[in-house]
Amino acid sequence: MRQTDLAKTLTHFLSQYLPGQRNVSTNTIKSYRDTFKQLLTFCDSELHISPEYLTLGKIKAEIIQGFLTWLEKSKGISINTRNQRLAAIHSFYRYAQAENPEIMFECQKILSIPFKKRQIKTINYLQQDTLKLLFQQPDMKTQKGRRDLTMMVLLYDTGARVQELIDLKVGDIRLAKPATVLLTGKGNKKRYVPIMGKTCELLKQYMEENHLLDNGKQDCPLFYNNSRQPFTRPGVTYILEKNLKKAKELTASVPFPDKLKPHMLRHTKAINLLEAGVNLIYIRDFLGHVSITTTERYARTNSEIKRKALESVYMEVVRQDVPIWDENTDLMNWLQEFCR
Repeated sequence: MRQTDLAKTLTHFLSQYLPGQRNVSTNTIKSYRDTFKQLLTFCDSELHISPEYLTLGKIKAEIIQGFLTWLEKSKGISINTRNQRLAAIHSFYRYAQAENPEIMFECQKILSIPFKKRQIKTINYLQQDTLKLLFQQPDMKTQKGRRDLTMMVLLYDTGARVQELIDLKVGDIRLAKPATVLLTGKGNKKRYVPIMGKTCELLKQYMEENHLLDNGKQDCPLFYNNSRQPFTRPGVTYILEKNLKKAKELTASVPFPDKLKPHMLRHTKAINLLEAGVNLIYIRDFLGHVSITTTERYARTNSEIKRKALESVYMEVVRQDVPIWDENTDLMNWLQEFCR
């Protein structure tokens, strides 16, 4: 069977262009791949066009819009996910129009499909008392408990994304002063993040206990499960939820979130840095944000920061003895007559 132009272009896009020229991460490539798997499923089930007969010329802007609507209604995806799928499609068609100039007009129509406006959610983070109580829950008498505490403290102290934590290798850790962790973020961008003394000591004890400081262990995952495999996102979330549940059973006086996701520790670190007066530019670099606009969300979230900022520019109003106008009968009478 003859290969279609869509099959050829899409194969080159996923296997050569994205990893070779764009140097995007494996997770991004998987996300783009999943987008087109869903698009092919939509064309097959809803439009009755089998993937082997699908060409670039058959996919019009109207089909892409119908696909996005289908995702929202049939699959129940959020606006964020819908926009992510559209971003993947946009990226592909920017590549496709260069490879296939004859379809440039239709590509531009697809590229003009706008992202859906979404409501920006408030950032959830943990209060200091909640964070402290959470760190007290792992059983330090067991090896798993010591591992869980080290993982949670490092996740908070570095402000790492959960994938950045999962991808950590032994060789990414520097325990000598100045102690740092090398994180690999989105787009394979790397950044060094300093870690505090207590975190460094906790990490050193964990690595010594698990023989991770031995020669030849540089490429081993820093944190691993019972199968000696790197943790997954659900695995890290399970550990956080387990300790959150234990903390909730101890007291009702401390505010606890309904659920605890790894990203909440990252948000908490960012808010705490802001409260400590750290410049937004430094926080941006610390978190690995591309744009300062992303970091500014934290400044808009914290009401205490807003209050302090308003207090810093507040001017005390000096009260003067102002005459009471209703005692000036002549003026009051004139005003009443004037309006008649």
